[in-house]
Amino acid sequence: MNIMTKMAITATKAKTEFAALVDIARKEPITITRNSRAVAIMLSPEEYARLMDIEDSYWGKKAEKAEKEGYINAKESEKFLRSLT
Repeated sequence: MNIMTKMAITATKAKTEFAALVDIARKEPITITRNSRAVAIMLSPEEYARLMDIEDSYWGKKAEKAEKEGYINAKESEKFLRSLT
């Protein structure tokens, strides 16, 4: 997957301009590239937290759905695993 943001910079240039990139990344994500391929995305802590909240919500909903559909819950799973030893 080749994800690019509005701003992209080579890894070499990112090393020499790191302080400026930190300031820019607080406002918008920056793609760091190596050999014309995205290798990292630099973003603000707020944006990272927002993305983690979205991911946590997604997996929480998946877990709720799985439990409603008949998958065993954590207690049953633990009991099953203990029975194997």
